[in-house]
Amino acid sequence: MFSFQQFEIDDRHCAMKVGTDAVLLGAWADVEDSQRILDVGCGSGVVTLMAAQRAPHAVVTGVELDEAAAADAAANARRSPFAERVDIVCADILKLAAEADDAAKTQSESEPMFKEEEKAKKTGRFDCILSNPPYHEEDLLPPLTSRAAARHTAGGGLTFEALLHAVSRLLAPPASPDSAEGTVAPRFCVILPAAAAERFTTLAAVHGLWAVRRTEVVTRLGKQPKRVLLQFSPLKATCQTETLELLRADGKRSVAYDRLCRDFYLHPDNEI
Repeated sequence: MFSFQQFEIDDRHCAMKVGTDAVLLGAWADVEDSQRILDVGCGSGVVTLMAAQRAPHAVVTGVELDEAAAADAAANARRSPFAERVDIVCADILKLAAEADDAAKTQSESEPMFKEEEKAKKTGRFDCILSNPPYHEEDLLPPLTSRAAARHTAGGGLTFEALLHAVSRLLAPPASPDSAEGTVAPRFCVILPAAAAERFTTLAAVHGLWAVRRTEVVTRLGKQPKRVLLQFSPLKATCQTETLELLRADGKRSVAYDRLCRDFYLHPDNEI
């Protein structure tokens, strides 16, 4: 059991346990003004519940293909203070994307003048999508099959291409010029190994998604980044780039890392 300030995560049946990647994504992603959030490949539900905590007016859906992991996520959600706003779905994200695409086409044909933001609500689309996806496409699968499926895109898992295809269909369209003030701009936030970030960004552009925010995660300043946090938008904009140092010289969490996660970790290493 992993305890955060407002909820607990039991990941005993999940191939991938609670880790730094998930916590970074959940704390970093721009979710506060979102109304409908989707966590793709939610695992034990840690990112799902972090999003629910940070976006108090949002309905958050976690989608997980593995039945055992989805059961853990559902149990974690039920125990949390956000249970009424969180749904866990055990399903193939590609099938859900196809269904949303069909619904959007049907809506367009029946109500061509329907406002885009209202259409998104009717067709199961989301203004914010999060994912801590599989990776290491070129690596061999490790021996443990379930763990391999959880973290690798080779061997029939969810490829980057498939993920982006799904996201492009599940993400709500940008608001029209006459939309009400305060309408949320759609965004997709993801954490990746640094070595995969450029390829993923190139693939995202093919699907009409543009990097607008990038944080390179380093263990210590001066080191090469191991992870990259990326935010994509269907609207082109200058990409804002920064670096996040995780550890101080003494091995404890950096001030920046503690500040980012101050609403989640029980015992910060710094005075914030």
